[in-house]
Amino acid sequence: QSLAFIAPDQWQLLTDEELIDAYRGGRGPRTREDLAEELFHRHQSRVTRWVCRLTRDRDSASDLAQEILLRAYRNLDKYRGDCRFSTWLYVITRNLCYTAVHRRSNEPVWLAKSQATSLPDISTVNIHEAFEVEQSRRSNWKIILDTLDATEARVMLLHYGQELPLNDVSKVLGLTNKSGAKAYIVSARRKLDAVMRGRKQVKRVAAA
Repeated sequence: QSLAFIAPDQWQLLTDEELIDAYRGGRGPRTREDLAEELFHRHQSRVTRWVCRLTRDRDSASDLAQEILLRAYRNLDKYRGDCRFSTWLYVITRNLCYTAVHRRSNEPVWLAKSQATSLPDISTVNIHEAFEVEQSRRSNWKIILDTLDATEARVMLLHYGQELPLNDVSKVLGLTNKSGAKAYIVSARRKLDAVMRGRKQVKRVAAA
C-alpha cells in the first residue's frame, strides 16, 4: 500500500523504518515534523528506562532522555538502516549516558549529592542518628579520596556509589588495561585495607 494513501490514524501502525522512509521522502499526508514526532514519541519511555538503567540516576533521567532524542533527531539523516532503528537509538543512548556518568564522576558536587540523597529519611529516624550516619559516610569518603589515586577513587565511586557494573565502569572511564576496572578495585581495596589496619592499630595503642 502506498504511503500516500495511508489514513492519518494508521500511521502508528507503520514500523520505525517505514516512518523514517516517509520522513526522508516527504511522502504521505503528514509533515516531516509529524513523522519525526510519532517516531520519537513511541521511543521516549524506552529511552528513559535505558537512561535510568545505565546511569542509575532517576532524577536527571528525563532531561537526559530529551537530550538523547534531540541528538537522534538531528542525526536522523545519518541512519542508514544497517540495523533496527531501536538499536541505533540505543547506541546513541549508551554513548551519551557513559559521557554523562563520566562527567559526573569528575564533579565533587555530585559526590556530596550522592551522599545526601542516600541518607535515611529524617522524618522516620532520630535526627542524631541520621547526623552520625552522614558524618560516618563523609569520613569514609574522605579516607577514600585521601588514600586512592584519581582513577581508583572514580572506579570506587561509580561501582559502589553509583552501582555500575565493572564492565560499564571500564567503558565510562575508557580503561584499556586487560582487567579494566577490576584491577583498580583490587588495588584500591589493598590500599584501603592497609589504611584501616593502621587506624585500628592506632586506636588499640591509644586505648591501652
